[in-house]
Amino acid sequence: MRIILSSLFLLMIQYSFSQAKVSDFTFGFEVSPTLSWMSTDNNLINNNGANLGVKLGTTGEYMLSENYSLTAAIIFSFNQGGQLFYESGGNLLPRTNLSDSDFNRSLPNNVDIRYKMQFLELPIGFKMRTNQIGNLRYFAHFPEFGLIFNTQGRANIEGGSSGNTINLENENISKEIPFLRIKWAVTAGIEYHVGGNTYLVGGLGYQGTFGDMLKGGGTKNNGNRDNSVSKIHALVFKMGVTF
Repeated sequence: MRIILSSLFLLMIQYSFSQAKVSDFTFGFEVSPTLSWMSTDNNLINNNGANLGVKLGTTGEYMLSENYSLTAAIIFSFNQGGQLFYESGGNLLPRTNLSDSDFNRSLPNNVDIRYKMQFLELPIGFKMRTNQIGNLRYFAHFPEFGLIFNTQGRANIEGGSSGNTINLENENISKEIPFLRIKWAVTAGIEYHVGGNTYLVGGLGYQGTFGDMLKGGGTKNNGNRDNSVSKIHALVFKMGVTF
């Protein structure tokens, strides 16, 4: 059903764009700080910290009317993810060769892994806005869905038990992250008119992911296979300009 709805939405955008004039489009840029964290469905793997990151990219809108538009963007996201605390260690990164080979197949119990991921995001969505009140317009950007492509994965690994501790930084874990996932987001904010067709944009959004953001599959020290499902959540402090 998701595939059918996505295909219909893309066909609608394609048809609308084919009928559009240059004046129906607005373009812009965004530099948006983010606060991201991770969650899992395993009570022995818990969120233990957030990442400060940023999203940089170009945005475009096709104006259906003064108050409604279809949106698309190309966004580069940096330092997304968060820190997870694993009560049971083991082969938590089975596809990765760590710089300290002693821990390649067995991380200690009570270990923290801070995941630092970079993505290329290709979102599309629907935006509603009010009529201009003074210099301000208020907007809600929902629904928004997008493809996210893994471009880099790093990790800091630290902790452990007495006599068996680890402290590694910026380990390459790209093979542990799926190449493609889907995100969803909702944002609300304001557009401030500075002259002509130019608006400054500010807002607050929430973003989540579909599917497991880590491949997992290793064997933990308690003998269980790591079949946990991890997701990324983020608050996005939207900052940009359109013209």
